[in-house]
Amino acid sequence: MAHETLKIEGMECDHCVLRVGRAIASVQGVIEVDVNLETKEAVVEFEEAKTNLKKIKAVVREAGFEAEEGQSGEQVP
Repeated sequence: MAHETLKIEGMECDHCVLRVGRAIASVQGVIEVDVNLETKEAVVEFEEAKTNLKKIKAVVREAGFEAEEGQSGEQVP
């Protein structure tokens, strides 16, 4: 499993947080997502065999926001 932090541009309210979180959670292979309005980040844990950051960033874009890779995550056992 992979653990990545994405910087999310365009979030301004709790509704935005819900929208981003639901979009990311809808991707097959995403195990957990935590979106933080204050830091404007989404921490995502996902199965690399089922999805990748490109797909996750695409659904964020479809939801109306931009996602850029933040801190590189480590492999989670």
